[in-house]
Amino acid sequence: MSLSSISNQVNHALAKVTWDKEQIAKFQAEHGVVSVKKSLRPDGDPTQPLPVILGINTRRTYFQTATLFFKRAEEITDEGLLVTLLDPDIIMTTFEEHYADAAPGTVNKLLAAVEKVHLGCVKLGWTKEPCPITSELRDWVKTFRDDSDVRMPRFGYKPDDAEKLVAHLKDKNSIYALPAELALYCGLREDEIAGLKGENVDKAQKVLHITGKGGRYRRVPIPDNLLDQLNCSKQYLFTPSASWQAGFRRTVRDATLALGIEISGVHRLRANFAQKKYQEFLALGMNERESRQRVSQLLGHARIDVTYKYVPKNFILSTNPVPPDILKP
Repeated sequence: MSLSSISNQVNHALAKVTWDKEQIAKFQAEHGVVSVKKSLRPDGDPTQPLPVILGINTRRTYFQTATLFFKRAEEITDEGLLVTLLDPDIIMTTFEEHYADAAPGTVNKLLAAVEKVHLGCVKLGWTKEPCPITSELRDWVKTFRDDSDVRMPRFGYKPDDAEKLVAHLKDKNSIYALPAELALYCGLREDEIAGLKGENVDKAQKVLHITGKGGRYRRVPIPDNLLDQLNCSKQYLFTPSASWQAGFRRTVRDATLALGIEISGVHRLRANFAQKKYQEFLALGMNERESRQRVSQLLGHARIDVTYKYVPKNFILSTNPVPPDILKP
């Protein structure tokens, strides 16, 4: 079998840990059990993962899930060897890039699929490294949806923490300090920052001309202090590559760890922008729907309901209302 493609490598690894009907029947006969699943799990605990794959449908699901995941990892790293992609940092980067907004069930299924792929690689003798799906990684993935204060995906940092994060990057003279500010104060997506061109900057109008997801165009106001830092003579202000974006995410993650901030993610800075703007619109006298509509336009969303993933219902940023004159026309 050719193992040149990611799909072939994943298929080969999963085949090594999949039992067919004959193997299942043999285990039942040898151990005198009815439930193979219960017998295989440590102490029969249903929350513990199985050491093998027992059903063809489960095998198919794991194959589809893991293949897509590792193909995405391959695109980020330009590495085509499955055992190389099982590196914990690569797995974390791929989660941040593609699965930060995934439903809990999707994440759990993906974690299980990656575990089985690793186990298959071990049985094939491809690797001796420990499984990258550790309890620490599971807890880290969970922070995408649970930061102790909110219970929905994509919410931001505490306002003070967001400011501390940006200040930390500036103190370190990080090349990602300005990109982090663009995420926090302009609400740009990670890929929009990476692909920002000099021609997208309108210094006269003090706006950025952004074409985001789905080809949707929007004008984004930019503060003067950030505008002055942009070198508009360059074709690309930063670097429009997956590796640059991965470096951005790693730098933010390292900064949050250094600062003792329990959650991480570039996209959370965009959520902080959305929350602040929402409060500003309310302070101007707009109702909730009007405020969300304006936030949705600034973020480049096609539907107003998406704002609830950034700004929860009945959201209050602070006890002090934002003065209306903060918002520029």
